[in-house]
Amino acid sequence: MSTVTEPVTTQLPPPRSEIGLVGWLRANLFSTWYNSALTVVVGALAAWALWYGLRWLFIDADFTVVSTLGGLLIIGQYNTDQACAGQNCFWRPQAALLLVTLLLGMSWGVAGEGLTRRIAIIVATVVALFAFLPYSLERMGWDVRLLLLANVPSLLLGWALARYTRLGTWRWVAILSVAAFLLTLVLLRGLPGVPGLQPVSVLYWGGLMLNLLLAVAGIVVSFPIGIALALGRRSRLPVVKLLCVVFIEVFRGVPLITLLFMSQVLVPLAFPENFPLNALLRAAIIITLFSAAYMAENIRGGLQALHPGQAEAARALGLPGWQTTLLISLPQAIRNVIPAIVGQFIALFKDTSLVYIIGMLDIVELSRKFATTYVENNMLPYLDDVQEVFIFLALVFWIFCFGMSHISGRIERHLGVGER
Repeated sequence: MSTVTEPVTTQLPPPRSEIGLVGWLRANLFSTWYNSALTVVVGALAAWALWYGLRWLFIDADFTVVSTLGGLLIIGQYNTDQACAGQNCFWRPQAALLLVTLLLGMSWGVAGEGLTRRIAIIVATVVALFAFLPYSLERMGWDVRLLLLANVPSLLLGWALARYTRLGTWRWVAILSVAAFLLTLVLLRGLPGVPGLQPVSVLYWGGLMLNLLLAVAGIVVSFPIGIALALGRRSRLPVVKLLCVVFIEVFRGVPLITLLFMSQVLVPLAFPENFPLNALLRAAIIITLFSAAYMAENIRGGLQALHPGQAEAARALGLPGWQTTLLISLPQAIRNVIPAIVGQFIALFKDTSLVYIIGMLDIVELSRKFATTYVENNMLPYLDDVQEVFIFLALVFWIFCFGMSHISGRIERHLGVGER
């Protein structure tokens, strides 16, 4: 009996031109003649732009104008003699910053390892490094430097509170975050008759501090208002639906800059004549309502994307309508539109720079006034000579916006958005 032997086949490796870096370049950039030509042209333009950009950045650019502005970019005119006469008010924003790092430490302790830990450590470290800026002690005293360095122990204290006390839950973090925000407003505004807390007019609030306060208030308040408007627009009650539709379409149909300008006249009409309504509160109200209108449409889109069979199954199980909405429909709708929600938050943060229309000096308007003053006083020949300031501002806004986008992406991957 003879046996048949099969020939031994040897599997050869793929050609070197199809694997590795060479294979990737050939498949993606030089697959055809027109792709090759386009790659060469775009590469030449990119090299030219990179050469002149890096040359300007490292040779011609002068970023000393940013250090000249210094703390004005952060808190505006808050610590000037006109705003806080007879005392040093710089400790108040720094105390508020300590509350932020404390809450970040608590969030780290609750969430454990991961993105929250990295964000908390990066924020506390960067803030503490500001204490080593090469300023003289007359411009940045030891009290300011020590308060900046205190953000590291504040972070560790928050972590310890979350790990070894009953405060280590997200519920307590949320409650303390609201309390910290209200305390921050009290610290910045001041209290009459309290030593060291002389009232400071909101007209002197400015810089990045103003942008962050408006953004945080707008994000936190506009989200629940937007959910309520989205549910109201889908309501079967004609009056509720009509009111929600009118509100959403009016605020979505008018530019924000126009609404801010009109807030000087229209918003006071909704309050008593002697009601203390300042420019900051007006801006916060308008920005919040404007963002809530767009948020409502994002949420409504998520609700309409759900299959009606889920609501029918909930009714078959005997769940009332409010439980079906709050426990089944709304969580899934919010999960599905996380990218749109975060996009709205990013737009809200950037829109805070429009408060210049009502005379408030945010970080952008403060820099513009500084540059204009330099040119008018012949300290600089052209406005372009302070373009480093605006490049620095673009970097600041990009860091915050990219941070929100990155966090959004991590949440989407964790929740499996678009996967299940």
